[in-house]
Amino acid sequence: MDIEYFKLAHYLNEDYKHILLKANVHFRASLNSISMISISNERPELGVKCNANTYKVADNIRSSIKQDFERIIKKQSTPKRPTPEKELQSWIINYALNNNYQLPFDTNIKYITSEFAITNKEGLKIVTDIIGYSERDNQLCIIELKSDRLLKRLIQQVLNFEKVISDNFDFFSKLLSINGFLENKPLSKKMKKIVVWPHEKTSPKNKLKEENILEFTYKDHYTFMNFG
Repeated sequence: MDIEYFKLAHYLNEDYKHILLKANVHFRASLNSISMISISNERPELGVKCNANTYKVADNIRSSIKQDFERIIKKQSTPKRPTPEKELQSWIINYALNNNYQLPFDTNIKYITSEFAITNKEGLKIVTDIIGYSERDNQLCIIELKSDRLLKRLIQQVLNFEKVISDNFDFFSKLLSINGFLENKPLSKKMKKIVVWPHEKTSPKNKLKEENILEFTYKDHYTFMNFG
């Protein structure tokens, strides 16, 4: 699998951090493209695919960033229906990018990337909401965000992505290295599995504990509770 788009996204997010955050956007890589994504309250997770070659050779990258940001605005003004999961995801990423990549529900976990999509060995597309890295435990973190509490589906999503990481472990180790981790140590093969969803009186969920999935719940916009 190609890591180049992730290298480019990290470079752009670091070197142009000030103007990106001022505009409430960031660059998100996939295995075959790079996109500019909104992290504003008004346009959560709205994005446009970028011409990667433009960013590799452009004499004035600031101008290219401005043009792609304007494309986001023109593409769609505001969502036509409620998007609670996108709003949560956008808020978390915005917080992380403004706070040295720390995630708001656990400051020991650093944000790496989001909406990571990959095909598993059975040919099925597997996606996770956020990939993080626990500096304290030297572990990758699989993080699923939900606005509902459909437990069975959630557990299956997390376990599916855990298997994908195990099957592509070298790639994910390189992904962390791009982000400045693992300089002198190999990545632990044990992973953290995390769900973030609305708070209810039924938390913590025993089934999540059985599957070794950490549970964070939130109230309002956004106060987190840890049931790990």
